[in-house]
Amino acid sequence: MTTPTSAPDRGARIGDRALGRGVTATWWYTATALVFFQVITPLSWVAWIALRYDDTAGRVELGLWLGLAATILAVGGLAVLLREYRPSAIAQHDGERRALRLGELVGLVIMLVAACLLGVATGTWLAGVGVVAGALSARAWPSGIRWRVVTGLTVVLIALWIVEAPALSTRSDLYVPALFTTLLPATFASSMWWWVIVLELDRARQAESALAATRERLRLANDVHDLQGHHLQVIALQLELAERLLERDDPAGAAREIARARAAVDDARQGTRDLASQFRGVPLPDELENAADLLRSAGLEVATNVDTDVGRIDALGPIVRESVTNVLKHGGGRHASLSLVRNADRWVYRIANDDPGDNDTGWGSGLDGMTTRAEAVGGEVRVSREGTTFALTVSLPADAASVDLEELA
Repeated sequence: MTTPTSAPDRGARIGDRALGRGVTATWWYTATALVFFQVITPLSWVAWIALRYDDTAGRVELGLWLGLAATILAVGGLAVLLREYRPSAIAQHDGERRALRLGELVGLVIMLVAACLLGVATGTWLAGVGVVAGALSARAWPSGIRWRVVTGLTVVLIALWIVEAPALSTRSDLYVPALFTTLLPATFASSMWWWVIVLELDRARQAESALAATRERLRLANDVHDLQGHHLQVIALQLELAERLLERDDPAGAAREIARARAAVDDARQGTRDLASQFRGVPLPDELENAADLLRSAGLEVATNVDTDVGRIDALGPIVRESVTNVLKHGGGRHASLSLVRNADRWVYRIANDDPGDNDTGWGSGLDGMTTRAEAVGGEVRVSREGTTFALTVSLPADAASVDLEELA
């Protein structure tokens, strides 16, 4: 038998997917930034070559080709190393590094070849060593080792700069690529440190969500066990007593015990309904606040307006959850608004979002279910579009708060 999934559960999964896309986008932003630095630094040295030599012996053309090849190899080697920082790779080794993997070794070999080409092309080893130093700083080092490596590599680059200063001083503009090269280890290490923090925060969020769900399941399991265990024990004792009374030719007494057992069954059923209502019925302010948080977690800017006198309206809760789920599924904008106000003898709930997408209604088949629920308690549902804004308005009578959810199931 398939277990039904509620609207908030579906919305929570959509929100998790949105956050997951945000983490992926952060990864690509970080990787792209590192590739940019890995490209711009060798190219700045290559540009210097074109300005340094004015002979016609083909030295400039050779240097440019060697520099271009070095840049391509440097980017390729960095891409190989960055594979170790993908979310899936981080999850596999959980931040603990072992010896160099084959992929990392290949990446470092490529970087060494690029360094040699760049050194020959520019006539300075500061450029070549800087490319390798940046790549080494981007490696997934064990905790506490990275910044020691960065410090050591930076000291080496500064020493090379000092040693090659006489050659580099022939042109004042060489200090720009030299400075970029010296800062590569710190730049790469800080970028990867930030990325690891983003991953750890996302994993902590997932763990917290899973823990909260587990606690809720345990609480529900305990409540069901306490409720049903007591009633079932009472029913078993009463039926056992009825059997003994029948053996003693006391049908009247047996009938009394059977009637009591039937009453205990009714009590158990009512207790189960009450327990279900306790979990399904949430005060509307909390319901709307949860809905707003869910939309914000999906990247939308949300404005809310909730009447302070609103209490529990069972009939409106499923509508709120379904409407928010549809905004997440069918909407594609950046802004949304939620409101619930009292208008005379009716409650008016309104949710709106911009850019509802290509869907003609903007809400899919969920609109039919919301309309059915609203009409069951004497309410109505209206949809409207103003420019790029799509709005759903639900009007319910004030006495809808007294309607039992079981009547709408």
